[in-house]
Amino acid sequence: MSDTNYATAPLIRRLAAMIYDGLILIALYIMAGFAVVAVIKATNNNQFPGELPAAVNLSLMFIIAFFYYSDSWRRRNGQTVGMKAWGLKLVNDNGGMLQLSQCMLRVGIGFFSLATFGLGFFWALIDKKQRSWHDIASVSHQVFIPKEMRQKK
Repeated sequence: MSDTNYATAPLIRRLAAMIYDGLILIALYIMAGFAVVAVIKATNNNQFPGELPAAVNLSLMFIIAFFYYSDSWRRRNGQTVGMKAWGLKLVNDNGGMLQLSQCMLRVGIGFFSLATFGLGFFWALIDKKQRSWHDIASVSHQVFIPKEMRQKK
């Protein structure tokens, strides 16, 4: 059975996987924060000038999230750690491998969806195909692979 033939993943499973991945992202953000402080202190005579601008912080968060998700989706069979735990897989609607541009759209629209209090995610509840904003924009979607089918792969 092709991965595109599985049922669309329920929203509750997608949100649960997002929580798992959120924990990994928090750890990556903390490590990046230590690295940024170390670099700034090393180049600024062991002084830290204070708080970084919000635009810098948000850009850094976006870059880290983009690399985590795009690496997982493109190199790890369409699954992040959270998606693997919840039996989800990201598939291209065209049946091929996810393109880098699709990953950029998914992460960018995903950030926007979160900024609108999750409206882009909850859109899946009213869409006939259960697609979120980033599913629609990136021409991809998450499928649920039943446990018995996961063990065969």
